[in-house]
Parts: sequence; structure tokens; C-alpha cells
Amino acid sequence: MSRVTIKVDAVADAYGSEEAAQLLGKGEATIWRWIRAKKILAVRIGGRTLIPESEIERLQKDELPTLAKR
Repeated sequence: MSRVTIKVDAVADAYGSEEAAQLLGKGEATIWRWIRAKKILAVRIGGRTLIPESEIERLQKDELPTLAKR
């Protein structure tokens, strides 16, 4: 995972992979695939991987990322 510095004011401003999956109507495994493929931004805080609320909002209003079929 590349290091990117972003400001997250509080943990309430970010979601774990399970919560993000529910909000986006996708499976948790899909969220993890998107994180690994760098289709969505995720940050590590205190050993947890979190997806900023701004990223969830972007995905909700934009078209969700797709991965190429193998």
C-alpha cells in the first residue's frame, strides 16, 4: 500500500471495510480487492484499514469501479 497523507478529523469520518461494503451494497471481499487494486483510497490508522467518508460519498455518486475479468 502506498503512503498517502490525508487528514481524517476523527474515526467517525471513516469506515471499516465491512461498513463500507454495506454502504456501497458490495461484499467485503470486493472492497478489499478495490483497495489492493487502488480503485479506492484507504488509510491505515492504529492497525485498522479505514475508508474515508469522502471516498464513500465519491463512490456513491460516481460509477463504482470495476476490475478487468481474467
